[in-house]
Amino acid sequence: MGRITAAHIDHYREHGFAIVPEFLTASELAEALEEWRQLLPGWVEYCEDPTRPRPELSRSPRRASAFQFPYPGSRLNAITLHPELVACAASMADGAEMHCEQSHLSFKHKGAAGDQDQGMHCDYGNHTLAYPPADPAYWQTAYLLYYTEVTETHAPTAVCSRRHYPEKILWPAHYTREQRPALYDNEVRVIVPAGSLLIYSMRTFHRGTPFLAEGGRLAQFVTYAPAAWKWLGIVGWSAQAIKPAFRAWIESATTAERELLGFPPPGHPYWREETLAGVGARYPGMDMTPYRNGL
Repeated sequence: MGRITAAHIDHYREHGFAIVPEFLTASELAEALEEWRQLLPGWVEYCEDPTRPRPELSRSPRRASAFQFPYPGSRLNAITLHPELVACAASMADGAEMHCEQSHLSFKHKGAAGDQDQGMHCDYGNHTLAYPPADPAYWQTAYLLYYTEVTETHAPTAVCSRRHYPEKILWPAHYTREQRPALYDNEVRVIVPAGSLLIYSMRTFHRGTPFLAEGGRLAQFVTYAPAAWKWLGIVGWSAQAIKPAFRAWIESATTAERELLGFPPPGHPYWREETLAGVGARYPGMDMTPYRNGL
């Protein structure tokens, strides 16, 4: 058994997430942090010891291409394509061939734009043009690797077990605390040492939390999807699907026009009662008749 064990897999299948403390070896972590030092001079040291002066940013982490795969060094690239990440994602999708749909670095510090108390949400809004069914053939597996320690004050990710949202169709994909307090009352904060891993799905409610004290956090998002389905993946049209104007276009387009962007066509095995309901809920102005007739 590897670093991602059967117990982690079982927990993921039951709760929609799993936490793997110290997934990276000491040497992998050290090499990755050295590459971080090249990308953001001074910030590894600041994240590890926030009593140090906060360094100046020489570039924008949100825009610089160096913060997306491929990276200037070799270790962050190797971690992106880590055999255990590929194998875990493939096992979740019943052994399907995988493709890496996302790899980018996440950089946060207290007071930055990303230092927010987010609402509970699922990530499928910009990872698929359609809807993520319960069928493993269409499962995308997301990973969040933490390169620095995450304490209670260092903006820990909060995740909620799927036990607390048993409904068949996960729409809406975002809830405020007032709309659905149980998601927040039952959240688990991912408080882990450096080198740890969070595994979650597109059907997992989670959120970012704010810093409660001075400090920073270095992390990396990696996501895998079954290679066969063109409508999956954040690097592509799915990243636009969360925008109101794009949703309006999807609703008014013909089936043939949608297919040009990779949307599943009528008659495709993807369509069944669950996906008809999920896509119909996401795009209420869409005529679902062609897809229903193709069953």
